[in-house]
Amino acid sequence: MEAMGWVVLGGLALLLYLIIRLGAAAGSWLSGARFRAYRQLAGQYHGKYESRGLSDPPTVSFTHNGSTVRVGLAPNVPGQHFGPRTRVVARFRQGLPFRLELAPLARPAPSQPPKGTRLVRVGDQEFDRGYVVQANDAEMAREFLAPSVRWAIGNLGRVAPPGGMLVSINPERLLVQIDRNLGQHADALSYAVREALIVHDGLQQGVAARLTQGIAIVDVGNAEPEEGPPTCKVCGDAITGPAVRCASCQTPHHRDCWEFVGACSIYGCQSKQNVPG
Repeated sequence: MEAMGWVVLGGLALLLYLIIRLGAAAGSWLSGARFRAYRQLAGQYHGKYESRGLSDPPTVSFTHNGSTVRVGLAPNVPGQHFGPRTRVVARFRQGLPFRLELAPLARPAPSQPPKGTRLVRVGDQEFDRGYVVQANDAEMAREFLAPSVRWAIGNLGRVAPPGGMLVSINPERLLVQIDRNLGQHADALSYAVREALIVHDGLQQGVAARLTQGIAIVDVGNAEPEEGPPTCKVCGDAITGPAVRCASCQTPHHRDCWEFVGACSIYGCQSKQNVPG
């Protein structure tokens, strides 16, 4: 009887081991299948794929024409209820003297336009009827929004729900946001990233063209303090929920946005240490 008991216990132990192994294999397979689009994107751009498990969507980071690009879903900010939003964030190697926000006319207007910006008309009637553009330099905005960039923006709009697209530029970064989870479709994610990089390259060319006309790069660190809640330099939204500050330069960020980028968003800082905001 005692020998029989040991046999039963051995069988149960073996069964438990097999269940654990099968569960781990199934979890790995599900993770790979669920996030295959991101893995393919990392391979396409020779980038880095990062994932914290099935509960958190992955991110892909790579370099492109001097900028550090990060692709993933926007973090969920406490107190704000949005659907899934795919973001392509490009952090510039050198600060740009430019602020712009572009969105389809159907997108709800922000409570406050970016500081120091005004409405800009590009001169393309169809484009001007479809999009709202606000920038701090109208001529630089027009140089940036060349036909190739307007075409790329139109393509991004085709993979977004009505009004569900945003292009936001500040001196530290370019943000392209599509209000859909494009990670469910490898072709759609790759397509959106490709078009976002066309926007990025057009921005670099447009700013370079404008700078040759005698516009100097400004020190963004000496900007006037903003009124009201501070603005997160990653997503551009007001910081009203959990926040952190860079331990080095004290720039405030949404806590989730800091985790999304993995470091301070200010060019030249690159600190990975933060303190409660």
